[in-house]
Formats: sequence, C-alpha cells, structure tokens
Amino acid sequence: MSDKDVKKMTLNELRQESNDINNSLDYDRKIEICTQIIALDPEDADAFNNRGTAYNNLKNHEKAIEGYTQAIKFKPEYAEAFYNRGNAYNDLKNHEKAIEDYTQAIKFKPEYAKAFNNRGTTYNDLKNYENAIEDYTQAIKFKPEYAEAFNNRGTAYNDLKNHEKAIEDYTQAIQFKPEYAEAFYNRGTTYNDLKNYEKAIEDYTQAIKFKPKYADAFYNRGTTYNDLKNHEKAIEDYTQAIKFKPEYAEAFYNRGTTYNDLKNYEKAIEDYTQAIKFKPEYAKAFNNRGTTYNDLKNHEKAIEDYTQAIKFKPEYAKAFNNRGTTYNDLKNHEKAIEDYTQAIKFDSKYADAFYNRGTTYNDLKNYEKAIEDYTQAIKFKPKYADAFYNRGTTYNDLKNHEKAIEDYTQAIKFKPECAEAFNNRGVAYNHLKNHEKAIKDFTQAIKFKPEYAEAFNNRGVAYNHLKNHEKTIKDFTQAIKFKPEYAEAFYNRGIAYRDLGEEEKAIENFRAAQKIDPSIIANEQIKVMEKEFAEKIRQTQKKNEDVQGFQKILKVLEESHREDEDRWFKWSKSAVSTTLALIVLALFLVAYKVLESGDTYIIYIFSSIVTFAVIRQYTNAKALRIEASNRLAMAKMFETVHRNHQGYQKEFLPKLVDAIVYSTIKEKNNSDSLLEKTINTLGKLKK
Repeated sequence: MSDKDVKKMTLNELRQESNDINNSLDYDRKIEICTQIIALDPEDADAFNNRGTAYNNLKNHEKAIEGYTQAIKFKPEYAEAFYNRGNAYNDLKNHEKAIEDYTQAIKFKPEYAKAFNNRGTTYNDLKNYENAIEDYTQAIKFKPEYAEAFNNRGTAYNDLKNHEKAIEDYTQAIQFKPEYAEAFYNRGTTYNDLKNYEKAIEDYTQAIKFKPKYADAFYNRGTTYNDLKNHEKAIEDYTQAIKFKPEYAEAFYNRGTTYNDLKNYEKAIEDYTQAIKFKPEYAKAFNNRGTTYNDLKNHEKAIEDYTQAIKFKPEYAKAFNNRGTTYNDLKNHEKAIEDYTQAIKFDSKYADAFYNRGTTYNDLKNYEKAIEDYTQAIKFKPKYADAFYNRGTTYNDLKNHEKAIEDYTQAIKFKPECAEAFNNRGVAYNHLKNHEKAIKDFTQAIKFKPEYAEAFNNRGVAYNHLKNHEKTIKDFTQAIKFKPEYAEAFYNRGIAYRDLGEEEKAIENFRAAQKIDPSIIANEQIKVMEKEFAEKIRQTQKKNEDVQGFQKILKVLEESHREDEDRWFKWSKSAVSTTLALIVLALFLVAYKVLESGDTYIIYIFSSIVTFAVIRQYTNAKALRIEASNRLAMAKMFETVHRNHQGYQKEFLPKLVDAIVYSTIKEKNNSDSLLEKTINTLGKLKK
C-alpha cells in the first residue's frame, strides 16, 4: 500500500492500489482512492461499489447504500453491488429491501451461494425459518463445503426445535472449518436446549479456545453452569463476559440472578442496577431486582421495580404476578388480586398466578374462589404439588377432611418428601378419628423434617386421643424443644398433665402458654384448674380438720376417762381401806366375844356392796377407755383409707366399723363376765 498523494496518481495506479488494499482495514484510504477514481471516471461502477463497502465497514450504512446504488446505476446487472446493498439494508434492519437486493443478485448470478446464504439469514431474522432453510440449502448446493451456510441452517433448525438436524449441520460446519468458534458456540446452545449440559460446556469451551475473547461463549457457558447449580463457575464466566464486553447488560443480569440464588442480595441488586444502566428499559432486570428487594422485605422498592418492568413491558404477566405477591405480603389483598388477575389476562395458562390468587382468596376466607383458582392451577400444571397441598388445606378449613386427604395424597405423590403435606394429612386423619394413620403421617413428616415442632405437637395430640400419656407428653416436650415459644404445645402438655391428675404441672404449662400467647384459652383452663385444685385442697383441709376435731374429742374423752379412773382409784382405795378396817374390827370383836358371829352379817352386806360398786366402776371405766381407743383407731384408719384408697371407701369402711363395734361389745362382754366371776367368788367366800 502506497502513501502517495492520490491526486498525483494515474487512473491505472489508483485502480491497482484499490485492488491491493481490497482486504485492508484502512477504510479511510480506500475511500480516498475510490473517490479519486470516481473523479477521474464518474461511471466506474467498481469504484462506487468498493467505496460503498468501505463506508459499510465504517458503519456508515447510508453512504454505503448511496455508493452501491450508483454502482447499480452504471452497471444494472451488477450482482455484487445488489448483494452488498442487501447487506447494508440488513444491517439497518430493513429486511424487506435486503431480501429484494439479494433476490436481484441471485437473478443476475443464479449460483451466487453467498447471496442465498445471506437472504436465508434475513428470512431467519424475520422468523421465516422454512424459506431460510431453503436458501441455506441452495447455498450448500452451489458451495458444498460452505461452513457458514451449514452453521446458519443449523440455527434455523434449532429455532424450529429440530435439535437433531441442527446438531448435524453444526457438526458439518465444524468438519469443514475445524476452528469455527461460532459453530461450536451454536452447537453448545443446542445441547443446552436438550439439557445435555456436559456436551454444551465442552462446545462453549472449544469456542472460547478458538476465540479467547468470545463474550457470548463465556456468557452461555455461565448460564449452563448455573443450570447445573455450579454458581461459582457461573459467576466466573459471567465476569469474563463482562470483561470482554463491559456494557453486556444480559451478563450483568444473569450474574445478578446467580448472586440472588446464593442469597447474596446486595451483589444481586448491584448487578441488576448495572444491567438497567446499560439497558434502561430492561424489563426483566427491573422485575428481578424487584424480586430481590422483596426477599429483603423492602416491599416498597420491590413494587417500584415491578411497576417499572410493567411500564416497559405492559403485558409482562410475570411482573404483575410478582407485584401481586408483594401486595399480598403487605396484606393489601385487593391490589394483590387485581395484579394476579392482570397476569392471568396476559397469560391465560399462568398456573403460578392462579395459585397465588387462590392463596389470597384463602387469606380472605373466600374458600370457594380459592378452590377454583387452585383447581385452575392444577389444570395447567397437573403435577403442581403446592397447588394440591394448598387446596387440601382449604378443604380442611371447610371441614371436608376426605377431599383434603385426597389432595394431600396427590401433593405427596408429586413431592414425596413434603413434610408439610404428611403433617396436614395427619391432621385431617385426626379429625376423622383415625388416630393410627394420623400418627404414621406425623412420623413421616418428622422423618423428612426432624425438627418439625408442629408435627411433634400434632402427633402428641393423636397419642393423647389413644390415652398413651407417656408418648403424648414426650412429643409435646420435643415440640417445645424445637420451638421454645410454642404456646399450643405448652397448652396441650398442660391438658395431658391435667388428665393425669398432675394439677401443678398442668397449671405450670398453662401459665407458660398464656405468657407466650395471651390469646390462647389456657387462661380459662388455669382458672378452672386453680378453682378445682383450691376446692380439693379446701375439702381435704376440712376433712383433716374434721378428723383432727374428732381425734381431739376422743383425746378429751380419754383424758376424762383417765381422770374418772384416777378419782375412782383414790375413792376405791378409801372404800377398800374402810371395808378392810371394818372386817378386821369385826374379827377382833368376834374374837373377844363382844359380837356374835351372826352379827357380822351386816358387815358382810356392807363390804359386798362396797366391793360391787368398786368392781362396777372399774369395768365401766375400762369399757369406756376401750371404746375411746377403738374410735381413735377407726378415725386414723378412715383418714388413711380416704387418702390412699378413695375407691374402696364404700366397700371397706362399713366392714371396719362392724369390726370395731364387735371388738367393743366383746371387750364389754368380757368385762361383764368379770363382774359375774367376782360376785360368784364373793358368794363362795360367804359360804
């Protein structure tokens, strides 16, 4: 290439240098050369065509089209000029004019493979895949090893979801052009669509190998790693894509999504914000940033972003659905329903929108509409486990436990380790008094979620129905262990302790429940229990007082009898002494013949009377003491039986009383016989 002043060059020299720099990147020099040629030869079609190509490479498509038009003017069947002008129109997205020019090029050059190939590309841009495939096939026909045509036809097949033929064409392209980065990239995309992620990564890696700064290949490989949940490698690739394409909005967006999956919400928001910066009307970025704000409970900013997404994409069903979810979180159920309804309007088979609207209706206790929406969600997404689960919960609220069980069973079918579905089905079985099946379901729930406090609590309730108090209390205790502020579990354990008659523990649990949740009805239970407990204490105290009072009476009687006996003993000693003195005096008087032996009869009568009185007094005192002792024993026995054997009172106490009465009578009879024996003895002495 010469630096010679073009104005000093001859026409032949100019044309020679034009040919020499045909593949040069010095487009300005080429424009200068062609302009000078045109100045010397105003009808030089090649110079107009070449200058147009230079302008087109400089992205000055309007001037390029002017040059091509001039070339065609002076050379009406100039196929290359039509072809080049078609390329310029295509760059300007004027696909109709591009197709017209390519068609003219083919008309004047019927085997023009490049024109067929580029017309095919324009048809592809217009989603006219069948015409595109026909043109690519014609290009290959006239140029059998045309790698670009194979690659492009593969893209058309891929757009038609004919992945097998697409892979065949990409493979052919690579065969004819082994370092064809774009073909590797496109085949990788097709493998990704087929969920063959390993082969997709291999192809993206090959594309990067032959084109190290291939931002799109890094971007797509990052997307594949993300699909494989390899978030770290995905972030690395998105970062490389951004490095080689700093304003790559989609790469920022996808990296933000990956950070969101990793719960790194701050970095996610930063990336979504960058994506919006480089693509200000990027609806998906606004939508996803809104979702991240929602995860951070920043509902106001979330709503702002969803609203922006809808502004730039008015029929964006997903943004309406997400905004509805945020309104629902804010308990603004009316606005939530409006947004879900809009989402369904723009996507009539949007299962998630039906599901979410059903949830909102359920919150509003509008169970019929909730069931209708859950049913629609299941219709459009037949294996929608969450929709079956929620519909089951609604049926449960309506006391239709049989249908609830059916839905929970379907939820478990499509989500076999759904602990919540097992738990709720167990609750439904409990309502139907099928406690054994309920326990099985609660046990499964605990298996899949070992610290599931609600399942432990519910299983405790089931065991309580079966009167298995030990397991009942054990489960309520586990529930409290995993959820220390679980008012209902404290309340239920209180009931279990109450049923076991452990009033103090029951009241302790009711108080704990009441402290955690003042609205729980344990307060009434505490009052009832305290009242019952206080009454039992009062009755027990009264009975104790009665017994103690009776014992006091017996003690007083016993002391009175002792005093009587002591008085009797003192009196009897005096009487006996006097009697003995009289007898001795009588004996002396008889001995000294002062009295006759017959006269002693009076003394005998007197002494007998005294002796009889003494003996009778003794036997009465003894009988009273025996009776007092027996009554005291009976009182103590009654107190023991009442405290330890309440159930035996009616059967046992009458027998106890009979035994004591019999004992008293027997002792008294024994005392009477003693009196008779004494009188008989005195009679014998008299004789």
